[in-house]
Amino acid sequence: MKKFEIGKEYFDTSACDHNCVFTIKIVKRTDKTVTFERNGKTRRTKLFSDERGEYIIPYRYSMAPVFRAEREVQPEEPAEESAAAPAAEDAAPSKIVTISQPADDGSVIVMIGQPVERNCGACFPLETGTVVGFVDVPDGVVLRGGVFALVRWDYNPDRPERVRLSDIHRRGWRSANGSPLGVFVC
Repeated sequence: MKKFEIGKEYFDTSACDHNCVFTIKIVKRTDKTVTFERNGKTRRTKLFSDERGEYIIPYRYSMAPVFRAEREVQPEEPAEESAAAPAAEDAAPSKIVTISQPADDGSVIVMIGQPVERNCGACFPLETGTVVGFVDVPDGVVLRGGVFALVRWDYNPDRPERVRLSDIHRRGWRSANGSPLGVFVC
């Protein structure tokens, strides 16, 4: 049976958004409780167990995260660099970004400086922004990597937001269920 260990981190994903990941670090434990740290705050909660191992439910709301001892955050292993390949610091900066996108009739080309707008639904106004760059995020232990566009939204220009390239669509695109929500090129 898996048990929580002091000093280790554990994760759970949101019930609403699989890309939203909650993590905790176990600080102290007894036979019946664990003390954990999350977002700089320390809390103590009761331990539960089942056939899969120990788990805790530190918050009491309908879609609260359930942290299980089997979901330990694994440390990322450093990528091995070839001795023949030049170091990234020594290479000249490239102004060309090669991004492979699926070539179907719904594909769209996203460029730096391109205006975009986000439709979040009837209760929210349309948000406009500009693509200011791209970032290639490697696959992590918990989150899937990929190529993201950095979008500077007009309502919050100081903090660019990452938007997955596959989530940016041409104007008029609808999802499989007919929803018009999403990020669109202008």
